[in-house]
Amino acid sequence: MLKKVVITLLFISAAFACTAESKSFKVLINNSSSIDRTDELVSISLNKILEKYPDFDVKSFAVYSGGKEIPYQLEKINGQEFITVVLTLKPDEKSEIKIEYGKGINSSVFKNETYAELSPKKGGIYSDGKFRGTEFENVTSYKVPSIHKDHDALFKYEGPGWESELVGYRLYLDWRNATDIFGKKMKKLVLKEVGVHDTVAKDDSYHSMQEWGMDIFKVGSSLGIGSFGMWNSNKVNMVSVTDSVKYNLLKNGPLKSEFTIDYYGWMVDNKKYDLNANISINARCRLTKCVLTIDNAENLVTGLAKYEGTNFIKSTQSVGWQYIALYGKQSLADDDLGIAVLYNGKDLIKQTEDKLSYILALKPSDSKVEYYFTAAWVQEPGGVKNQNEFVSYLDNLLIKLNNPIVVEF
Repeated sequence: MLKKVVITLLFISAAFACTAESKSFKVLINNSSSIDRTDELVSISLNKILEKYPDFDVKSFAVYSGGKEIPYQLEKINGQEFITVVLTLKPDEKSEIKIEYGKGINSSVFKNETYAELSPKKGGIYSDGKFRGTEFENVTSYKVPSIHKDHDALFKYEGPGWESELVGYRLYLDWRNATDIFGKKMKKLVLKEVGVHDTVAKDDSYHSMQEWGMDIFKVGSSLGIGSFGMWNSNKVNMVSVTDSVKYNLLKNGPLKSEFTIDYYGWMVDNKKYDLNANISINARCRLTKCVLTIDNAENLVTGLAKYEGTNFIKSTQSVGWQYIALYGKQSLADDDLGIAVLYNGKDLIKQTEDKLSYILALKPSDSKVEYYFTAAWVQEPGGVKNQNEFVSYLDNLLIKLNNPIVVEF
C-alpha cells in the first residue's frame, strides 16, 4: 500500500511540475463585417507574439478555441512568420483563442485538409515522343525536361495538382500552361489516387465519372480558369516558349498547401522575362490564390474560358476586390458550374475578351500581381446549386477580402 501511495504522489507531483512550467495567453480575433466568416483562415504574427511573450516556445505549443484544441500551421508569408488557424466567426463577433506553450505542451497531430503534388514518370525514359514506364513518383522539386510537350505521358494528369476537400485543380505544365478543374462528389482529398494508372496519356480515367468525381472543365487554348499570360500585340500570349521551367513544393500542411513554378526566359514578342508563379489553397475553401512575380512587365493577364449558354457576371463593386464570373452548363458532366476570377480593382488595366476567353489585364505593383480563382460545381455535396447561390458566394468573398479579420493581443 505504501508503494502505491508513493507512486501516486509522484504522478501528482509530475503533473503539478508540468502545469507550473506551461504558460498561456489569449488573442482576440475581430470580425468587423456583417457576414458569417465560416472557416476563415487567420494568420497570427509570430513576431508580435515574441515581442509580447519573449519566452514563447515555437516548438512546444497548442491552440484552443471554445475550449477545444484546433489545428494550426506555421508558415512564412512575405518573409514574416505566422501561426495560421481556421476559425468561424459570426457577424461583428470578437472571439478569443488561447495559445498555451512551454515544456510538456505538445499539440495533437491533425489530418491534412489540403494537398499539392507533382508526379513525373519514374525513370525518365523517353522513346518515340513519349515518356515510358508504368509508375509515377511524387517529387518536391523538378526541372521540366526541354523535350517535354503535351500528351507525352511525362506527368500524372499532365502537371501539378492541388486541392482542398471541396475542389481540385491541375495545371498543364507544357506549352498550354492552363488550369483545369477536378469536381468532387465527396468531401475528401483524392489527388494522390487520381491518374495513377493513366501512364500512356490516352483515355485517362479522370475524363469519365469516378466515385470521387471527374475532370469537369474543357480548357483548349483558352485561359481556362485563372491561367496567366501577357497582353501583347493585341492578344493573349500564354507562357508557352521558355528557356526552362522548374517546380518547387513549398508546403503540404493541414491548413494550406503551396507550390511555385519558375519560368525562365519566357519569350514574348522577342523579349524575355523571368516569371515566378506562387499557387496555394487553404483548408475548407474553394479559392486558389495566385501571386505572380515578374520584372519590367507592363501587364499580366488572367481570365476565364468562354462557353456558349453561360451567363457572364461582373461584381457591382467599384473599388477594392471585384470579380468576373461565368455560370451555367459548362461542365463536362453537362451540368451547372460556376467559375470566377477575383482581382483588386487598383490593379486593373482593362477588361476585354477574345474568341476564347474573358480577359483581365492587370498591372504589376512592386513586380507582383495577386488574384484568386474559384469553381463551384452543382454536384458538390452541400455545395452551390444555382446561379443565385453562386453570386451570393462570390459577393461574400468580396466582403471578406475587402474587410480582413483583425488580430489583437
